[in-house]
Amino acid sequence: MIVIEHFGNIPPGTKCSAVFFDSEKIRREKDFHARLYSENGVHDAEVLRTMVDANVPDEPYWLVSLKTGDASLAQATRLHRVDARTGKVLPEPA
Repeated sequence: MIVIEHFGNIPPGTKCSAVFFDSEKIRREKDFHARLYSENGVHDAEVLRTMVDANVPDEPYWLVSLKTGDASLAQATRLHRVDARTGKVLPEPA
């Protein structure tokens, strides 16, 4: 898996799962974020659009979950977005 190759320090026993976000799922994710920001007081359409765009990629991607199996690490879960076309890990929103 690309994420494992990218990080290179994935301990044995780590559970990996992935969900593909196609255009329909991306649209629903953008709608969800827009509602969430609106409910928290953001009502300016341009600001809302900018916030949503900063948090949701436009192109299809894989959302990859890595969950350690080591009890000493308290089952830490890391989520990563991977570009569906290039296979590169997308940077986290600032």
